[in-house]
Amino acid sequence: MPRLPTPTLRRTLAAGAFGAGAVVSARAFLRPHTKQEPRLLDWEAVRHTAQQRAGASESADPATAAGVAARCDAIAAELAPLMVEVVEQPLEHFPRFEVIDRRQFVDVNIQIARRLLVPVEELRATLGDSRATAMSRGVMNRYIGLLFGIMSQRVLGQYDPVMSLGPPRQGETPALYLVEPNLESFAQVAGAPLEPLRRWLILHELTHAWQFGEHPWLREHLVAMMDGMIRRSLAKATGGDEGKRPSARQLLERLPDAIRTQLRGVAEVQAVMSVLEGYSNFVMHRVGRKHLDNFDELEGAFEARRSQRTAIEKLVLAITGINMKMRQYVVGERFCEAVAAAGGVSLLNRVWEGPEMMPSPAELRAPATWVARARQ
Repeated sequence: MPRLPTPTLRRTLAAGAFGAGAVVSARAFLRPHTKQEPRLLDWEAVRHTAQQRAGASESADPATAAGVAARCDAIAAELAPLMVEVVEQPLEHFPRFEVIDRRQFVDVNIQIARRLLVPVEELRATLGDSRATAMSRGVMNRYIGLLFGIMSQRVLGQYDPVMSLGPPRQGETPALYLVEPNLESFAQVAGAPLEPLRRWLILHELTHAWQFGEHPWLREHLVAMMDGMIRRSLAKATGGDEGKRPSARQLLERLPDAIRTQLRGVAEVQAVMSVLEGYSNFVMHRVGRKHLDNFDELEGAFEARRSQRTAIEKLVLAITGINMKMRQYVVGERFCEAVAAAGGVSLLNRVWEGPEMMPSPAELRAPATWVARARQ
């Protein structure tokens, strides 16, 4: 299942806002730090922590990995036409699969996070460094590293649509990944057959490739939403005074408004993400149940897996907001099922016509209101 980084980003910003409030208790920390750091986070430190948490996993040799990837591509080519039963518009083009290990997963997601933190980095560069930011950087390095390390042990597959809040980087294209050690481990622990499990996962990731690949506006819409959310909340926190360091008192006074602004933006992004995840599950149930072997067995294995988390995993998932992401699957699929029951998949597929047809947070909770609007 995909792991777009919205919850991580949201919690990163929230932690930054909390740090800004904490500065009030030590105004001296706002004085410039003599040794400047180049980044909001030390990404090498993040990588080190994440790879330690990821643990050792045997990487397949390049030839074996290439063979598995080729098999995944063949399965994808077989499944893509079957999706038309629900998506109606064929999936014409999609990336080839890449088979990666846990450490490669960490590297992939660090690059994703760096793209999305560009506005925050820009603000940090404007305000300069301080003792407070130097101290909080170490905490955040560990926090983000631990999060990526845990994800590297659990995520089976991922679609990266290359959403960047900074200037586009040359050569970056959408990608489909399978985390092979996790797939093999899950199949062994759950007693699930590996090849049907691959097909299950590939169908889910192909749905995301269809969502973004056949609807270019979607990526642009999400990028604009996230960029606006971050910049508006940062502008509220800093007062919009470019190049001027706000005082501790100003930060404290502006913090509530900044958080309210951020939470409104988060709700809007979460609504879109719920549609993305819920629709993928909707396709899984409509197409997968008809065309995938061992469907009920695999579904039961996934349900059992969700309840089998360590105490530290449960804590980190709660703190980071990934539990909210898990709920997106449920809320989004309920919306899709309700709309399809009211007007069929053709009515449901109107959500892909453009940003104006995406449900609001309120419509997501009350699908009948979206159905009434779509029928006008």
